[in-house]
Amino acid sequence: MPVDLSKPLDDIVLSNSEKSFMKGLQANILKGHGREHVALVFLKIRDVAKARAWLRDYPVTDAYTQHLETQAYGATKVPGGVVRLVHISSSGLKAFGQGAAFAGFGAFSGGMAVDTSVLDDGNTSSWEPGFAKGSDVLLLLAYHCEVDLARIVRQLTDEFAEKLSPFDVVYVQDSRAYKNKDSEGLEHFGYVDGRSQPLMTQSDIQHEKAKGGIDRYDPSAPLGQFLLPDPLSPTEFGSFFVFRKLEQNVAGFKRQEQLTADAEELKGEDRELAGAQAVGRFEDGTPVTLSQVALGGAVQNNFNYDADPAGSKCPFHAHIRKTNPRGSSPGGLAFDKSVQMARRGITYGSRVQDPNTKAFIDQPFGGVGLLFMSYQASIEAQFQFMQTQWANNENFPKPGVGIDPVIGQGPSTLAQTWPSNGKKFLFRGFVTLKGGEYFYTPSLAGLKNL
Repeated sequence: MPVDLSKPLDDIVLSNSEKSFMKGLQANILKGHGREHVALVFLKIRDVAKARAWLRDYPVTDAYTQHLETQAYGATKVPGGVVRLVHISSSGLKAFGQGAAFAGFGAFSGGMAVDTSVLDDGNTSSWEPGFAKGSDVLLLLAYHCEVDLARIVRQLTDEFAEKLSPFDVVYVQDSRAYKNKDSEGLEHFGYVDGRSQPLMTQSDIQHEKAKGGIDRYDPSAPLGQFLLPDPLSPTEFGSFFVFRKLEQNVAGFKRQEQLTADAEELKGEDRELAGAQAVGRFEDGTPVTLSQVALGGAVQNNFNYDADPAGSKCPFHAHIRKTNPRGSSPGGLAFDKSVQMARRGITYGSRVQDPNTKAFIDQPFGGVGLLFMSYQASIEAQFQFMQTQWANNENFPKPGVGIDPVIGQGPSTLAQTWPSNGKKFLFRGFVTLKGGEYFYTPSLAGLKNL
């Protein structure tokens, strides 16, 4: 029986057909791989025949292997092995003679560098030189041991440096996860990150239900929101993968928090509200709209904005309200959920944390940020729509609310309204796009068919 893409995968008791489906799918799509160190190796094809042969033999991690390792970790706490994934850009697929099979996917076919709607100032002037060159193939490697991962990456780059190599290395990007004292993931502005994920497996849905409930907001999502029949092997499934390197100006953001707190006339502990109203959550992950509700220690995700229709707690411009309206947008709940992507990002750059509280001590102006990565069935209907029609749109979800203070792009100078006292204050410009690309994540059979 084929897997039903109209609903989440029941991975609690897997049938043989479901196991076969997972064995043909790359890991990290159905759920995050969980490793704390990631290396991204961007490649240009030097020799098409050799590159094709190399990728066919590359030991890509499949979703079923990830599933078994996740179960084993839950029972033994022994980390799984190295995760190895392959993503191919439109230029790479064209080099392999597969361009026609992807001609109907508009944004992907052109690549991010020409998608002016999602670029800072509509161009790539902010990009690092390595990304400006473009890439055909992206190898993602992840592991729990930073040293061992570095050795594996070094072996790859040494191999590709040889004269008869199939690839040229364009860029290597390292990254690592940061966590707070409760082991929740942190982004560099100091806020708990990685919540509000759409969940496409029953095990994750059951965990979410037990952890905080799903009666106010059900994050379950159908497989078809992230997977599509693989044009390289139509009986298998692939996914579109968006990569963006987002540099964060931590010092600027933190200063803006203080200036906004001054403008809102906030005192004492209430001053934290200024940043929380930009993000939509306090640094510990508590949603602003639930800030006066008795909460447990876990980061809350079971909430909506039904009790905050005027944005008096969580303003309409707040990052999480802009990018996940939870049914409060003109499109309604089903539409709002359909736009969501499977986000698999991780932080990059070096920070100093307090050994006791795990709070960040330093405040860099640059050199740190987020490697945004997401899976989706449609770049246009999901990533591109969310960025341009929600985050960048100063009239979403209400006229005149301004752009997203965290990831908003564009020339808007419209000040946001801050609900503490109704004053208008502009909060923006602390995240810079340093490079990016649209990729396709083939099935394992699709890689063999290149």
